[in-house]
Amino acid sequence: MNKSRLVLGVFGMALAAVFFVNAQGYPAAAAQMPLIYSVMVALLSLAMLLSELLRWRTTRARNSGLKAVAEESTVAPRYLVTAGVFALAVGYVAVIGLLGYLLSTILFMALALALIHTVSVRFSLIGTTVLLAVVCLVFIQFLGLSMPFLPSAIS
Repeated sequence: MNKSRLVLGVFGMALAAVFFVNAQGYPAAAAQMPLIYSVMVALLSLAMLLSELLRWRTTRARNSGLKAVAEESTVAPRYLVTAGVFALAVGYVAVIGLLGYLLSTILFMALALALIHTVSVRFSLIGTTVLLAVVCLVFIQFLGLSMPFLPSAIS
C-alpha cells in the first residue's frame, strides 16, 4: 500500500472542504470558481484514495506479506517529498500577500517541481507560464476580480 497516496487523498479532501467552506462567504460571482475547484479536488482526492484502497486489497489477496514489506521499505523517501510539498503549499499561502501572486506562484512552482523531480526544466517553465496565464484570465477577465499580483512593497 502506498501510504503517501492515502495521506495525499485525505489531505486533498480536507483542503477542498476548507476552501469550499471558505468560499461560502464570497460574493456569488467570486464563489463560483473556488466552489468548482474545491468539488473537483475533493472528487479527485476521493478517487485517489479509493483506487489505492482497491489496489491494496487486490495486492493483499494476491501476494504474501513479504512482498508488501519489501514495497513499504522503498516508499520512505517519498514521505519526505510529500511533506516538503505540503510545507511549500503552506509557505505559498503565507507569503502570497507579501510577495504577490506572480512571484509567489513562480517560486512555489519552481521549488515544488524541483523537489518532485518528475518533469524537465522546459516543461516546468511552460507549465508555470500556462498556469499563471489561465489563473489571470479566469480571475481578471472571467470573474472581474482584482488580485495582489505584485509584492505589497511595490504596489
